[in-house]
This record gives sequence, structure tokens and C-alpha cells, in this order.
Amino acid sequence: MMTPMMMVMVILLMIVMRLCSSPLTTNSQYNKSGQGSQCNQAIMLVTDGAPDNYEKIFSTYNWPHFQVRVFTYLIGREEKKKRDLSWMACANKGYFVQVTTLAEVREQVLRYIPVMARPMVMYQEDHHHIWTGVYADVAGRRGAPGLKEGYRLMTSVAVPVFDRKKTSMKTANLLGVAGTDVPIREIEKLVPPYKLGVNGYSFMVNSNGYVIYHPDLRPVHQESNAEFQDILKPNYNSVDFAEVELTDYENEARANDSELLEMAGWRDYYSKLRKDLVEQNAAERMMSVKIHLDDMKRVVQRKQKYFAQKISGTPFSLGIAMPEGYGKYKVHGQIELTREIQDHRAGDVMNHFSTGNWTLHPDWVYCEYKYDQHQEDQSPEALINEFLSRAQKPNWKWRSTRTRPPPDPIMNQAQHKRWKPSMGSDERRDNYYCDKDLVQSLLFDARATNVYSRKVKIEDKIKDRNTSSQNFGITTAFVATRSGLTRWIDNPSESSSSNGNSKEPHFMKVHNRAIDEVWYKRAVDYYKEDQDAYVYSVPFDAATRDPDEVLVTATRAIFVEENDYRMAPAAVVGVTIKHRKFVDFFKNETYKCPSYPSRNSSCKKAKTCESKSLNCYLLDDNGFIIASENEDDTGKFFGTLEGTIMESLVQSEVYKKIQIFDYQAVCLDTQEKNSMASILTTPIQTLKWFASWVMGNVFWVLVKTQLYTLWDPNEAWAYAQGQWDPNAAPTDEVTYSKGPINYQSAFGEYQEMLPDEAGIPTEDTKHPELPDDIGDFPSLELAYINKTHPRPCDKTVYLYKLQSKKLKQDGLYKPVKGKLSNCHTNGCGRPFSVQKVISTNLILVAVNSLCPCESRKVDIEPVEVEHNETTSCNRLLMQHYRKRPQSCVNYHPDEHEIKLCGGAGSLGPSSVALLTLLLAHIYNSMMQS
Repeated sequence: MMTPMMMVMVILLMIVMRLCSSPLTTNSQYNKSGQGSQCNQAIMLVTDGAPDNYEKIFSTYNWPHFQVRVFTYLIGREEKKKRDLSWMACANKGYFVQVTTLAEVREQVLRYIPVMARPMVMYQEDHHHIWTGVYADVAGRRGAPGLKEGYRLMTSVAVPVFDRKKTSMKTANLLGVAGTDVPIREIEKLVPPYKLGVNGYSFMVNSNGYVIYHPDLRPVHQESNAEFQDILKPNYNSVDFAEVELTDYENEARANDSELLEMAGWRDYYSKLRKDLVEQNAAERMMSVKIHLDDMKRVVQRKQKYFAQKISGTPFSLGIAMPEGYGKYKVHGQIELTREIQDHRAGDVMNHFSTGNWTLHPDWVYCEYKYDQHQEDQSPEALINEFLSRAQKPNWKWRSTRTRPPPDPIMNQAQHKRWKPSMGSDERRDNYYCDKDLVQSLLFDARATNVYSRKVKIEDKIKDRNTSSQNFGITTAFVATRSGLTRWIDNPSESSSSNGNSKEPHFMKVHNRAIDEVWYKRAVDYYKEDQDAYVYSVPFDAATRDPDEVLVTATRAIFVEENDYRMAPAAVVGVTIKHRKFVDFFKNETYKCPSYPSRNSSCKKAKTCESKSLNCYLLDDNGFIIASENEDDTGKFFGTLEGTIMESLVQSEVYKKIQIFDYQAVCLDTQEKNSMASILTTPIQTLKWFASWVMGNVFWVLVKTQLYTLWDPNEAWAYAQGQWDPNAAPTDEVTYSKGPINYQSAFGEYQEMLPDEAGIPTEDTKHPELPDDIGDFPSLELAYINKTHPRPCDKTVYLYKLQSKKLKQDGLYKPVKGKLSNCHTNGCGRPFSVQKVISTNLILVAVNSLCPCESRKVDIEPVEVEHNETTSCNRLLMQHYRKRPQSCVNYHPDEHEIKLCGGAGSLGPSSVALLTLLLAHIYNSMMQS
């Protein structure tokens, strides 16, 4: 009689057989659709037995071409169940394996690889190179020697190694693979960022459309949850190109998925760009995109031109994105170093770097030795000085190729591993790389900014002699150039970091990445809005810092123009200002009445920011507070304080609301530790279930009937934590303690004053109200904290962008006025006024503070996109366009001669040993007789 377990196994096997036949019957249609790799096909069956070998199904759907291989894995030690499973594998060019212990699972499961490789081994010709997708080098995270802390993204290339020996029995042995790891950082170096310019970038995509590197690829979780800081995201290596390039027309999540992009219009245009990258076609397209900056707190809308080209010998495509307009041109300014040396002016070149404060882009390669162990402790500044000194000596060569000469081929493997050129050897001196264009551009910028190398005072550069840097609070003046050079001058009277009194590192030591800094990118982008404007910004966490250490950054782009339409960014100049001095200047200007030289006019103090009836804010172009009368507001988003006013500014078209989607987000879920596997039923387990069922029903009866009140007829009270004394006498009255009681929760500490009256509470007693957000007890939170795990999800956030053109009328900036009417029960309203601050990215917002209107909070924190069931199913069924492998070797006509198809090992007596022992026994018997 068939047991229930056997019935389940039969049903599962029937399902598997149906799945086996399904791809075979629809194979031609599947290939015509262009989906899948259309190469090797296999079915892997893992089971503890099979009641039949299903020969009829295989003969109908898989023979005689054997398009699908069958691999069977028998779990357990049963010898009787392996016959049918072994036949299935051997009859379908597969392999049979019996797994008896947990220790041999990994070894036995991988037996399918040599079988799949048999046709390739038998041809002995195609050594196809395989490139993997991106993955993280965890060794760098563990602090391996020579590696910086953190994950390093890598890709690998491998080639199969065949066994070419001739044997009497037909075999096809795959000896293994030979490969190497390639850091993505080394690939990125082949596309120097300085050649692309500010806001231009390169990226790489594989044949599946997944990103190998991209400036918006964020593989590490960096959100506020401290428990999951700096961990790899679950899908960091499968980020699609459509998930990092956000089109400007995208108003719903996943609107740029490949299936939807087949529609007409811009979606079809975007689809073609991704398809060209996957197919490795040369392409050139224009597209409007949304780009987020500063940890997804700022947004820029920009038209970009995309270029795509294949990388020969790999499944990768290289893409380049350039901003429209200034991205078409670049500044070509260089100093020919060899000519300077011939003219005996090499000393002048060195003098540009001998004095003053300067730094280079830490990630750019100006000059470097090709053996990293010799420059681990050398900064880019030290390396450039060393190579400039070497360039003045005879027989100097630029050596602008990146290929490394291999070691001596006669060395053995151990010598190869130990071989390193010594610090003073010719090998070291001759094996270096120098980017000639970048170095000579650097020399040009160094000479052009030579004024920053002189010992001058900032006051000497201020045109208005009636003012001084002390009045403005300027601490540092700086310039950053296209070649990655950053120079600055400190104001000793204001800069605490220059004289060592500051706890914070120097601003320019931290923000030394030139064209890759946010303030550089914003200044260049804002140039088209106002060519004379300075772009102001403050740290988002300014309210939590020491007020004396908070700095305001003001930057302005310098463009080189030709023929009124050709322009290219050459540098960005700027200053850092003490925020307190900046606020003082802000108050001085907004507290006084404006002067009108053309006519006599007077104003009242009640109409200035000095009035208590007005709250004045200075906002930047993304809605963040640069200055206000309350220094705790600095750096915060205006909507968190005045959400209703912020919405009114959007309705008045002062700000534009832009939706951004984050397809690389991580959501944290709390789940119990459960397993989908069934458990083995035992008598003890059955008794435990029965006892649990009985106790549960008993307690349920007690709760429903309230029989527990028979033991305590008095009413029950809820006491504050720590107030109940279990040792108190029954007649003692439990009283509320006077004074505040602190309630601890995950959201902070709350205090509630308890009533002075003691005694048992009555209906008239006023009980302290607990806060709504007190949350669970900390002990419960600690109990669940280890059960939280990250999962990939989609998030969205609304960011804001100032619309300066909407504030300008007839060539002049006009104030925009509005009023929140009937926003309170007493019928009052809140008028507000907005005025653009000329030659800046700032606006002044004055809001009436007398009417106590309730303000809605407008946040810019990303929230999860809740997909409905239909959308979730569509996403699972949706397939992005992918490219099939360039070559596929899955058939050889002589493979049927290979009889090795696996089998279970067994213990048995050796015939030779038995015959030897028998002959020995007979011989001994004859000798004794």
C-alpha cells in the first residue's frame, strides 16, 4: 500500500516530469521569442526516491536530440531507490549522484559542471573567456594587508582548462579554470574623469543590463539605522541601468522598466538606449534626466547626451553621459613641461607648488608607479612633486601607457610571488605611469592661480576698503580647477582651523575633490540661471554642531566663453564664512528700513524682520534654511518647520516639486526565525503539541469566564513602572509619587507630572497621560532587534527646486505675496512674502507669526513605495531585455560514447583479495599436511 509520503513524492515527480516536457514541446517557440540564453538546458531532480523512470516521457520529448540534460540527486543511504534515478540521468546525458552525508553536499552537487563542459572539452578549440558581474571583495572589509577599509568592487575573467590526454576509454575531463580578479577601480582609471569634465561621467553595463560601475551605484547601506550601516545591500550586484538613470518624465515607480519602455515616445527612446548598451551597439542619444545630490536631498534636472560603445573581448559596454551645453566644450590650457625645461624655467614650475596651501584630487592619477607597494604611503601631492623633480633630469619620458611588463618568464612560481623591484632599482624607476595631458593642465592651472601661493591677506583682495573680512566673517578663500587642483588662503583672524584651535578638520582638507564636490557641481549648474550668482550652502547637521564651527560656503563658477555660445567651465572660486557672522549680517540688513535713493520714503519697524510678528528665513534653491533668527533652524528643510507655507510656495510656482525614486533602497523588516522545512514527528514532539493545546484551551476558558477574579475580587490597577512594591502590606495604600516620572522609550525621554493627591485613584482622579509615541518597552525592542533583516525595496521622495524665472518680471525680481486664509478657528490668516536675493541662489521668506495656524510637516525623507498586487505580479513576470552569450557549445556528436554518468559508491569484497587469501590458505594447509 502506498504511504502518504510516497503519494506526495509521486505527485511531485509528475509535476517535475511535466516541467521536463514543457520546455521541450515549446522549445522552438521559446527560441523564436529571443528570451533566455538558448544554450545549455538541464533539469536537476533532488529527491529521496522515484517510483518509475518515466521512459515514455523522455522518449517522446527529449530523444533523440537530448536537448535537456537530467541530473538526479538521491538523498539518503537507500540502495534500492537509486536504480530508476540512475537510469534517468544516464539516458539523458546527465549524471547521477547519491548524497549520504551533509559534508559531501557541496562536492557532489558540483558534479554537473564537468558534464555540461564535455562538448567544449571534446572540441578542444573554443577557450571562451567568461567575465562575471560585479561583486564585492570582502577581504578588503576584513582589513587584509595592503587594502583600505571597506568593500572593493571586483569582476573576474576566467578561461577553461582542458585535459588533452588520449585514453583508451572515451573521456572529456575539465581540469579547471584559470582566471584573475580585476578591481573595478582599475577599469575606471581607463576613463579619466578630467576628460569628461564637471557633471560628466562614465559607466559600464554588462549583457544583462546590470551596472558594473556608475556614479549612482550605491552598493553599501548608508542610511540612519546604525545596526545596518556599511553593509552590502541584498541586490547590490544586480542593479539595472534603468534603475540608476531616472528620466525626467517618470511620475510612477518602475515606469522605465523595459516592457513599459516599448511604448511610443520618450519611453521607446529610452528603451533603445538600454538596448544599444546591452547589444554593444555604438549609439548617441539625448535624454532629460533627474539627478539627485547630497544624499538624495537636492535635485537637478538636466538634459544629457549619452554615448555608447562596446568593449571588445568582453560582454561589457562603456557609456558616457555629458551635460548639454557646457558639456560639449572643454578648456585646453597646458604648459609644455619639456619646453619649460629647455628654456630653463623648470624652477618656476616647481615654485608653483613650493608655497601656499594646495591639494590634488585624491582619486585621480597624475603620476604613479605601477607597483602599488611603493606608493601606499605617498599622497598625490608627494608623487607629483617627485615626478616633477624627475622630469628635470635627462632622458625623461612620459610613459603614458598603463600596461605592466611581466616578470622574467624563467622565474618559478615562488619567485614570481616574491619578485618586487627594490626602491632604488631601475625596474621601479622605469615602471611608472604619467598622464601627460593632466599633468600639463595642472601646471597651467597652478600658474594661473599662483596668487594663492603668495602670502597675501584676504583684506587686500576686497575691493571695498571700507569693509574687511572680519565684518563678513570670511575664514577661507579658495579656488578649485578642472585639473583637480585646489588652492586656498586662510584668514588667521577668523579661521580657527588654520591656527589649530578647531575641533573640526580644515574645510579644504575634507572637500578636496575639486570637480567632484557638490559645491563645484552646483555652482556650474547654477551658472545658466545667473552668471553672476554665488551659490550658498550650509551643512544639513549644522544645528547639532558647535555654532562657532558652522561655516557657510559660497561658490561661483568661472566659465571661458567664445563667440557668445561656446562656453566651458574652467574653475570655481569661493569662500567659507562663519555662520554666526553671516547671521549677524543677515539681521543687520533685514532689521533696518530699506533706503530709496530716488525718493523719500519711510517704513515702520513693524514691517522689518525685527518685528515679533514676522519670522524671516533665508532659503537656498532647494528649500534648506541658510539663516534665520533661530540658529537651531540652520540646515533644516523649510517644510519641516513651515510645511503649509512650503506647499503654498509650490502652488505659487516659487519652488517646483520633483519626485525622485530610489530603486536601490533597503527596507528593514522584523521577522521571526521560522523555517519553511517540515519537522520530523516524534512521540515526544507529539506530547509537546498535546500539552501546549491543553494549556492553551485552559487559559482561554479562564479568560472567557473571568474565573481568575475569584481569587482577587478587588479591582485591578495599572501602576507606573517601578511604583509597585510587592512587599507592601495588604492594608497599605499604594500612592502616586510626587514629582516627575521619566518614561523611557525608543523615541526619547518623556516627563509627566503626577498629581499631588495620594491614594487609590477614583473616577475623579486626573491620571497622567502617556505620550502617544512612547512605543514599546526597551526590553521588547531589544528582544526583536536581532530579528530585523534588510530587504530590497523601492522608495520615493519629493525634492524641491527654486524657479528663479517665475520670480522675475520685466527683467526685475518682484516679490511674491500670499496668504493662508481661515487657517484657524478665529478666522485669522497668515500672510507671507518672498523676495529673491540678487546674485545668489537665495530667497528671503517673511511669514506672519501672530496667527496660530496649524502647520503641516513636509518631510524629504524617502518612504517605501507600496506596490499593489497587480503591480507586484507584473514586476515578477516582467523581463528586461538581455543579450544571449556570443558562443555556445552544448553538443558534440561523439559524446554518446562517454559512459560515465555517475553512480553510488558501495562497499564489497575484492575478488583479487579473496582469491589471494584462498590460495594462501590452501598453500598453508598443504604445507602443514
